[in-house]
Amino acid sequence: MVGGLKTLPCERVVCMVDPTIRIDRDRLLVLAAVSLFAAVQGCSLYLDGQQEVATYIQQRTAARASDGAVYARLPASGQEPTTPEGEVPEPRTLEAMRDFIVVALENNPDIKAAEETARSKAERIVQVTALPDPMVSTKTLPEPVRTAEGDNFFILGISERFPVPEKLDRAGRIALEETRAALQRLQEVRLRVIAEVKRAYFQVYVLDKSIDITQENQRLLRGLIDVARAQVTAGRRPQDDVLRAQVELSNLEAELISLRQRRVTFAARLNELLDRSPTTVVPPPDGLDIRQADLRLDQLLATAADANPALQRVGHQIERDKHAVELARLAYWPDFTLGFEWMYMEPRDAFLPPPNPMTGQRPVVSTMSEDGTDNWAITFGFNLPIWFDKIKGGINEAKHRLLASRQEYAATQNRVEFQITDALERVRAQRKLAALFDSTIIPQAQQTYQVSQASYIAGSSDFLYVIDNWRKWLAFTIQYHRSLGELERSVADLEEAIGLSLPEAGEP
Repeated sequence: MVGGLKTLPCERVVCMVDPTIRIDRDRLLVLAAVSLFAAVQGCSLYLDGQQEVATYIQQRTAARASDGAVYARLPASGQEPTTPEGEVPEPRTLEAMRDFIVVALENNPDIKAAEETARSKAERIVQVTALPDPMVSTKTLPEPVRTAEGDNFFILGISERFPVPEKLDRAGRIALEETRAALQRLQEVRLRVIAEVKRAYFQVYVLDKSIDITQENQRLLRGLIDVARAQVTAGRRPQDDVLRAQVELSNLEAELISLRQRRVTFAARLNELLDRSPTTVVPPPDGLDIRQADLRLDQLLATAADANPALQRVGHQIERDKHAVELARLAYWPDFTLGFEWMYMEPRDAFLPPPNPMTGQRPVVSTMSEDGTDNWAITFGFNLPIWFDKIKGGINEAKHRLLASRQEYAATQNRVEFQITDALERVRAQRKLAALFDSTIIPQAQQTYQVSQASYIAGSSDFLYVIDNWRKWLAFTIQYHRSLGELERSVADLEEAIGLSLPEAGEP
């Protein structure tokens, strides 16, 4: 007797159970089968997530060299470099850039961390799609229940909870979308690292060119000092001309100190991105040509809509939140628990009735208690989702999160469009500035300085006028190379915002 209900031995359950109970048992078996199928479906989602992560990382690993080449404006292996007529390629600079990008893609800790994060997200799928752990329970009765079959004082049970199959499926799809979002986050990190490598390297280029030009101007200024001394010695010029030239020479030395310090800083930044010692030598880049690219804003925006990883990541967040809303609605459905219990029966001495006074014989009684046959039972239960406010709160929470993700997508889209527009205008402006400095301003400034120097030697020009023209020539020459560097840095910003290199986006 258990809980006031008589238990039956296993061989008697089928013949004595009510037909309606038999139908319920069949339904339980169907429910268990469907739940197991959902668990198998969860395994399929898990394999899909793992496969997507493994495939993406393998493809990107295999494409490191080609990515380095395309972002450095180098042709693919086996192709000849081509440049517009009149432009001189600088392969050493571009090859060094390619090598730096490849090393960064291979060694950068941020990229490795993003890869491991994506792998960890894939492992989440199998956790949320698996059935809950079975529950094992025991029941010990201090006072055994006495039945015809024996004394029952110990019950061992095992049960399994079976959620509605769609709950497991939705949870698995949520985890799968988070895995895909993590892959897009990995792509964001890769693009950011590539852009930062390019920005740091081209800043090193600008500083190296500024150092070279400043040192060359030191030699030029020393020659100008000799000219001023000769004029002073001849009595045609005052002594302060030499002093002014010496002050300018000292100012150049101070500028060199600042430039060299900044060069060390950006070289260390480049080494940081490459996961190298900050003191690793970064060879000075060669010259750069003026990058020629006919870029169209509408085409770049259309490309970014499909290629920008930040937009793709938020898109996966939206899909995740859609599944989360459906999962929250499924809270109205109960989870079912199916179990099995085994009841140990301890044999006891057979009951001996007194002899019949009339016959003197003992009546025949059952000897079942001498065997103590164990009993078993199938248990079934489910939770009652009656706290409707809690369920509605979960649904509303999921809906608000979905709306937030959609607003985040709009904000990300606006930010990407601004970044592309801003970077494109900077590319166009820096290209025009570099061309203007190269073709017009620098030649005119050089010619003006040379004329003023000749006039000073002839005694018809003031030394301050010569110094002023020399300063302009120096500043314009440095500004030209700064424009080249800023042009390439703006291109790096543009490629990061698009999500592809300009050649991959169909731009020259």
